[in-house]
Amino acid sequence: MMTGLPPWDAASYWPRDARSILDVGCNVGAGLVRAYELGIHELHGIEINRHAVDAARARLALIPGVDVSQIVHGSADSLPFADASIDIATAIETLEHVPAALRPAVFAEVWRVLRPGAPFVITVPAKGVFAWLDPSNIRLRFPRLFARLSRAAGGRGRERGYDGEKHDIVWHHHFSVPELRTLFEPEFQVECVRGRGCVVAPICGGLLFPFYRRQTLDHPLAKWLQRLEAWDLSLATREVLAWNVLVVARKPLASVC
Repeated sequence: MMTGLPPWDAASYWPRDARSILDVGCNVGAGLVRAYELGIHELHGIEINRHAVDAARARLALIPGVDVSQIVHGSADSLPFADASIDIATAIETLEHVPAALRPAVFAEVWRVLRPGAPFVITVPAKGVFAWLDPSNIRLRFPRLFARLSRAAGGRGRERGYDGEKHDIVWHHHFSVPELRTLFEPEFQVECVRGRGCVVAPICGGLLFPFYRRQTLDHPLAKWLQRLEAWDLSLATREVLAWNVLVVARKPLASVC
C-alpha cells in the first residue's frame, strides 16, 4: 500500500510496487497526473467525452515519457488494452455515469485487463438519506431550471462532449453496498468498503456548478469549496448517512470458476 496517505484517499490502497494504472473515466487526466507523481509511470485511461480526452492528452503530454496514445476515447464496456496487463484500476466518480445495462460489462472488462492480485478501487455516490441532494440530477429532474441556471452561469457544460457517443448523460446513480457487491462478486474479492462524507459535500458540489461551467476551478472561492468538500469526504460515515462510498476489491490470484 502507498504509505503516508489517509484511509479515505483511494490512492492509499494502491500497491507501492505498481508500475501501471488504468483510470476508467479519466476525464481531463488529473487522477493520472497524481498517479505519475506517486511513482506510477505507465498511464492508461479511457473516457467517453472526447473533449475531456483531448484535454487529458494535452495535460499528460507535458510529462516526459508518458505515452498519450494510451489515453483513449471510448466506452469502458470495451477496453482496448491487453489481458492481465494492468497493476491497478480505478473508477473515481465514474460508474454513476454509466447506464445500468453497461455496468456488468465494465466490471468484466476491468477484471480482464487486471493482472491477478491487482486491485480495482472505486468511489461512487452512496444511496444514503442525502442522495436527493445530488446537484448533478437537477438537469434531469428539473430540465427547465437547469437550463436557466446554465444560462446564468455561462460557460459550456460537459454535455457537449457526449454528442454521438454510445450513451448520453444519465441519471447520477447512487449505489447501495449490496448493489456494489453484486457488481464486484464473485469475480473480485471485496476487501474494504468505507462510507465517506455526509451533507456538506453535495452542498459544495452545487455551489461549485458555476465554476465548473466557466472552467474557473482555480478561483479562490472554488478552491475553498473544494477543500471543504474534501474535508467532508475524509469523514468515515455509516452507510445510511454517507454521501459517497469507497470500495477496494481485488482480482484473485487464481481464476474464479
